[in-house]
Amino acid sequence: MSEVTIPDRDDFKIGEVCEIVGVKPFVLRYWETEFAELAPAKGAGGQRTYSKADVEIILRIKQLLYEERFTVVGAKKRLAEELARKAPRGEGRLDREGAEPVERLRQVLAHIRRELEDVVGLLKQPN
Repeated sequence: MSEVTIPDRDDFKIGEVCEIVGVKPFVLRYWETEFAELAPAKGAGGQRTYSKADVEIILRIKQLLYEERFTVVGAKKRLAEELARKAPRGEGRLDREGAEPVERLRQVLAHIRRELEDVVGLLKQPN
């Protein structure tokens, strides 16, 4: 992967992340639905705010998919393994039987979160 310099800041808007990473906004939004580890904060107006850690994860996802030619499923598995190894001892370590339900739970929670954000957006619209 070519070396990318991430500015030393705490938050980035989606356009800034797209410029740093070199992908379109719809690609980032898709990755958010597929990778539970990628969950940017959203402001009152629904604007995504990415942390520096989020940008690092996005760069790794791009490398796995575009350069190492992983499928999305394979990239999800590899990323989860890598992040589990980086987790402090005792955290993030699951046996095979525990990992699958946890991943499913993450997917369900991500879906519920998106649905709730849609509801909030509808409630904020003027009648």
